[in-house]
Amino acid sequence: MTRPTFSTSLLRIKGSVSLLIQAYLAAFALCNIGSFSPAGILSVLFFGVMLLLFSCSVKITGTAVLPRGFSLVCGLLAFLFTLFYLAAEHKNLTGGFDSRAFRLLFVLATALGLFFLFQTCIRILMVLFSSAVPSRNAAPLSGRTRILVFAGLLLCWLPWFLYNYPGVMTPDSISQFSQATGIIPYSSHHSLIHTLLFQLFYRIGFGLTHSVNAGIACYILFQMLTLSAVETCCLNLLAGQGVQKWLLTVYFLFWGLIPYNAIYAVTMWKDVLFSAFLLLYAIVLYELAALTEWNLKKHWRLLLLFFVSGWLTCMLRSNGLYVFLFMLPFVLMVFSRHIKAMTVLQLSILLLALLVKGPVFDHFQVAKPHFTESLSIPLQQVARVVTEDRSLTEEQKDLINQVVDVSLIPDYYDPVISDPVKALVIYNNADYLADHKSEFFRLWAGLGLTYPRDYIEAFIDQTKGYWYPAPAGMRTNEGISPNEAGLSWPHLLRGQLPVKISEILLKMPDLFPVYGLLWSIGAFTWAALFLAAFLFLYGERKYLLFYLPFLGTILTLLLATPVASDLRYAYPLFLGMPFMISIPVVKRKRCGAGLQ
Repeated sequence: MTRPTFSTSLLRIKGSVSLLIQAYLAAFALCNIGSFSPAGILSVLFFGVMLLLFSCSVKITGTAVLPRGFSLVCGLLAFLFTLFYLAAEHKNLTGGFDSRAFRLLFVLATALGLFFLFQTCIRILMVLFSSAVPSRNAAPLSGRTRILVFAGLLLCWLPWFLYNYPGVMTPDSISQFSQATGIIPYSSHHSLIHTLLFQLFYRIGFGLTHSVNAGIACYILFQMLTLSAVETCCLNLLAGQGVQKWLLTVYFLFWGLIPYNAIYAVTMWKDVLFSAFLLLYAIVLYELAALTEWNLKKHWRLLLLFFVSGWLTCMLRSNGLYVFLFMLPFVLMVFSRHIKAMTVLQLSILLLALLVKGPVFDHFQVAKPHFTESLSIPLQQVARVVTEDRSLTEEQKDLINQVVDVSLIPDYYDPVISDPVKALVIYNNADYLADHKSEFFRLWAGLGLTYPRDYIEAFIDQTKGYWYPAPAGMRTNEGISPNEAGLSWPHLLRGQLPVKISEILLKMPDLFPVYGLLWSIGAFTWAALFLAAFLFLYGERKYLLFYLPFLGTILTLLLATPVASDLRYAYPLFLGMPFMISIPVVKRKRCGAGLQ
């Protein structure tokens, strides 16, 4: 047995000291985040657990074969997560000190502790996840199994359909119902294609039964069937790629039993169909990537499905077109072998969407949403400056007063939702804002340069629900909202039992740790980033393309979200998570190339 040299002993001592410092800072961060007393016994417990965790990380990563760039990617991801956390919670991490220096010191120490903690957890999870392998018996689901999956999902959602019959109708839904039934003119404020789809199935149901509720229920059934078909298609694809049966079962239970999936299946919202067709677009794109050559006669169904799902992605929600444009250069890059065919397909989808949204809607005099609707973030930032009573020049005051009385803004400003400020503008002089865009852009830019902190704080408050793990501010609804369209909730399932069951199921995420993360948009965003980083390190990098539809949805929300945290806006991320989890497993590198 060889004796350790002095240099080896010194390295061991340095490593031990480094672990102690990292564990201490991580324990400090946990105490600060949880407002635990440093003199309490929990601080000792935190330190011991952190020391054990960091020691395990050294052993686990020390014996594993790591891909090139492993430490760098894990460090960058940990830095990003730390930045997200600090941006959302920095006001609560100052230790309660009045001194700016001590406040800064507390935040920096917490930041270091969080970074070490996130980095360690990411490294461990990366290595553990790398042990997942696809099944050797990869095969698509049999016809019988596909039918059982399809019917099983519908069966899981049936109680929620009966409880909410004819379907969940919020004010947005009722506005579209009013358009579909001729009460008010058509408008593209909500997706007109979705309104027309609702109108089609409503007329079928109403024509057969002469019942308004049956007409609404007919559309809801169409939506349930579409969702179930897309999810079955996804499971069939993943089974054919070698995803383990137990994991397919978990995905089925996630889609079938988590309450928001069931409630959204019976809610008349454009967001639900948009999410379904965005997932279908990604699935078909994945299947096309597997083809060595494209044969129009042989693959016409797949290509038609690709065209339809891509076009509906552009049409069903306003940000869908921007998600499509965001993906376009990456799609062409990945499909360079079929660049001509893919360019024709993508440009055809895009041109048809622009044609319908532009000249066709104009020809039929479809009312457009007001310009103010696209200004959620800028209006919130300007309103924040005014609410904080910052100094404005006479020119700036006069310009704002042309639209709305400056003194009213603080009463309407809500940091997490832009609707009150937008309503204030719309009900005063929004036309002046639309006619003087350049002046207001200069006003917005000038105030941002003068008061950057207010702008940053306003942006954080308006968007943090999409990038910071916390319960979604807006989740689900029940039945038919009060309205003037004559609709009422018939309550097919009467009595207190269904009501209590619904209340319990919807309160569970606020009561049970870990399960609550399944309701957190930020947690799903972090998971998607982690999976993309894992694929970058361990997998075939061209398949990062299939994360872009879902991450692109979040990016577009950061540019124009009206609400700080609404699960329905980020629903593509939830619906597509089983697909994103599976890609790194089935598209791992088949050889040791690139390992260090």
